[in-house]
Amino acid sequence: MKTLVIHRYKELSNLFVLSLMSISLLAIRLKITHDFYLLFLVWNLFLALLPYAISLWFESSISTSYTNRYIKWIAVPVFAIWLLILPNAPYIITDLIHIRNASGTWLIFDSILIACFAITGSWAGFKSIYHMTNSLISIHYIKGPFVQKALPYLLLFLCALGIYLGRELRWNSWDIIQQPARLFTDTLSIFIYPWSHQMAWLQIIPMSLFLMVLYKLFLQYEAKS
Repeated sequence: MKTLVIHRYKELSNLFVLSLMSISLLAIRLKITHDFYLLFLVWNLFLALLPYAISLWFESSISTSYTNRYIKWIAVPVFAIWLLILPNAPYIITDLIHIRNASGTWLIFDSILIACFAITGSWAGFKSIYHMTNSLISIHYIKGPFVQKALPYLLLFLCALGIYLGRELRWNSWDIIQQPARLFTDTLSIFIYPWSHQMAWLQIIPMSLFLMVLYKLFLQYEAKS
């Protein structure tokens, strides 16, 4: 763990600062207004950080001799769990809809507040995709330059789909265990009957493109840092 913190110090410190700023702004709002309406953002941020934590653990586990013997066995279940919760990271972007409930006095403050949470969650999600992709490449689960480059964008499309399922249809990540049949039916119908789900695609496609553009910018930042 100490080695991981040292190796990822800049990355973890950036994430800590973003999280601290988000929570501090929320604390200021709670202190002044005594309104706990936006407290759910803390829970959403926690969910957004989970895939990042999993990808970081998985990446560090590959380098350990003990785990490396079993990495081929744990890679698939770890990836499946990670993928199920990954949409929680960019999901916070959609919390911007709650700005409509802000009063005129708090409109700008609430916009900045929710945007901070959205930036933190999205950044953690992009880092998570970056780490997971590199990890799968390192253990030769992903082969070929095209697949290696295309996988992150496929994951972002799935994130957009997951965001729609969560925001509009109110599904949660754990519903894959509680109500798998209904969740599968709702998801499959979007693809089988696209014309009957035009509003779904009007949300999924723009969100996919938006996340892909942001991820492209993120990669450029990574290349320079």
